[in-house]
Amino acid sequence: MKVNVYIDGFNLYYGMLKGTPYKWLDLEKFSDSMVSHDIEVVTIKYFTAPIKAYPPNPDKLLRQHFYIEALSALPRVKVIEGFYAKHKVKMPFYKEPCISCPQSNGMASVVKLEEKRSDVNIATEMILDATLENEIDAFTLVSGDSDLAGPVSAIRYRLKRPVAVYNPHQGTCDELKRYASLYRNIPRDLPARCQLPDDVPIADGRTIHRPPAWA
Repeated sequence: MKVNVYIDGFNLYYGMLKGTPYKWLDLEKFSDSMVSHDIEVVTIKYFTAPIKAYPPNPDKLLRQHFYIEALSALPRVKVIEGFYAKHKVKMPFYKEPCISCPQSNGMASVVKLEEKRSDVNIATEMILDATLENEIDAFTLVSGDSDLAGPVSAIRYRLKRPVAVYNPHQGTCDELKRYASLYRNIPRDLPARCQLPDDVPIADGRTIHRPPAWA
């Protein structure tokens, strides 16, 4: 059986990578290890967005840039980028208000960052591939985002193609589980077993090094 894998990078990060030393993830090893041994992973589409850090954190931005460059060395991986939108909004203080902070009725002006377009990109790519890629037997989504239940349902029931969902979170997403042909939680130890080499040669002759903060 041949499958494509669609990885919700934001969901994967917050589901099982944040706070761990395993962010230098080899998406080919990860995808191959996640599915059954008799399944061939043909293409891996990784959906992310260039981060914006507030307050500004150049090191955080560079780490993501180096990781995306390292992924370019993996022949089956295609990175598809969305973007972050920045909004200034009023939000309540946590616990006691800050006496010296500008405020109004217990509210403060804050910068809110919101990832945009990744879920639309995932849905679009999955539905297009399910419609056009006749040599692909099934489709695998890595996400715990209930917003993606729509395309999973459409592919399984309208297009009559099987869709597996692997949730990087420890809980259960009932909406995805309801519509998926197969639903599983990803083993928590899998990222530790699927790391890129510390030094990754890329096509232009440079070598990308694992960021020290991720070692």
